[in-house]
Amino acid sequence: MSEDTENEGGVPIRSSLESIQKATTSAEASDQLDDRQLGLTVGNGLKPPYPPGRLAALQELNGTHAVAIEKRSKREVGFGFELTPHPRADDPSEEERERAEDFWFGRDSTWMTGPRGTPSATPVEVFEKARQDYHGIGWLSIEITYNEFADEPGGLSYLPAKTVRVKKKIEDGEFIDEQVAGHGYVQKRNGRTRYFAEAGARHATDVDGNADPTYVDRETGETYDSIEAMRAAGAEPANELLFIRNPHPNTLYYGIPTWVSEIQTMVADQEARRYNRKRLENDLVLDYVVIVEGGTLSESSRQDVREHINGLRQSDEPGAWILEADDLVESGIDVDSDVTIRVEPMAQPGESDMDWEAFREANERDIAQAHSTPLQILGRHDATNANSEAAIREYTQEVIVPGQERFAERLYRIIHQQILDVQDWTVEFVTVGGEDEVRQSEILQRELRAGGDALTLNEVRQRMGEEPIEELDGELFGVVSDPVLADELAAAFEES
Repeated sequence: MSEDTENEGGVPIRSSLESIQKATTSAEASDQLDDRQLGLTVGNGLKPPYPPGRLAALQELNGTHAVAIEKRSKREVGFGFELTPHPRADDPSEEERERAEDFWFGRDSTWMTGPRGTPSATPVEVFEKARQDYHGIGWLSIEITYNEFADEPGGLSYLPAKTVRVKKKIEDGEFIDEQVAGHGYVQKRNGRTRYFAEAGARHATDVDGNADPTYVDRETGETYDSIEAMRAAGAEPANELLFIRNPHPNTLYYGIPTWVSEIQTMVADQEARRYNRKRLENDLVLDYVVIVEGGTLSESSRQDVREHINGLRQSDEPGAWILEADDLVESGIDVDSDVTIRVEPMAQPGESDMDWEAFREANERDIAQAHSTPLQILGRHDATNANSEAAIREYTQEVIVPGQERFAERLYRIIHQQILDVQDWTVEFVTVGGEDEVRQSEILQRELRAGGDALTLNEVRQRMGEEPIEELDGELFGVVSDPVLADELAAAFEES
């Protein structure tokens, strides 16, 4: 299999790779992207289908692409989250809730968006940066930190997805030279290699429910089945990595972002912008043609003509000029008396130039569509607010909410169930735009089932979006002394 022409599934991708390279050459050569390709080729990691560093660089070359990723990630996780009873929990445990709250909101938990030495962050910031990688590169990587062999995690840290690879399989202490995955992941940055275990590996169990942990040496990638074996080998335990990929049929171990189908469009849009910049640099004319009649020009005369033309180009009336011999002599250019030079633009702005504007607008629509993002989210609103609100509501319910639910379920199954042993409580991300009243009502009902007896009627009214009533002060939701009031409350709750 050729590493240049095929991905891990054997599908040719040369044209797409060439397009990525063409679009990112200028950006990668700038100081802004200096050192950003570290970790592009990790010797002990499986090769991804596309160069993730180049995929990331495209966000700096196309504004529509970058904003669509930023907006989608923000709407998925950027507005925060709450702990809510799991739908299958009949009597949610308060002890489990306290354990989950201590991890997510406790003062001892650590959240980082960079390596040691960078400022502390929040869970929302970690999630938002990770989701940007998910949509921009095809997978996300969140480090679950531990204190050596401790069972309790200390927090989460964002790892740039472009530096992380799925670790190759190890046989007889050596990494095999095949596209076969082993346990865990590998990261290479600034010349250093660091290995990670899979999320939840320390708390894994076998089919009978017996403890079956896996530990990884952070320096060598070797795996161990017990703390004792690891200590005997003098190994250092690695942290775990929550690795979530955007599934695609052309890759086994990695994900592919949905917008890859529009790489050619991004390249074309970049070329259109380059063309427009070139025109502006040359007074809306890309090239001039110099026609010499009645003789030839020496090299020194050609340079003199170039300088003379440059002065003409900067005049207020660029167009076609005819330079007679007398004019050339007066300008200090030595030519024969019968020489005439005509200088004409090769093209002039016309109606066809309007096609470029339509072309770029079409590119913007195609790129936004590949992200499943309406132009209204990107700042392009229709003539009526109703159309914009409908587009945003549809985007929220069909794109954002499913993404929130999938990510929350991953966090619940791995962080809550497997690591924290929290079965009754899950994560609920806040949804902004196109709120679903039925869904909000279902959440409220779960909260009331979990602790409604301890809530006052006014607290329940506030959660339903209603103003508190003075007469209801002190009345508990689970114990309403007035039967008429109880019936009215029940009717209002059902209506909500």
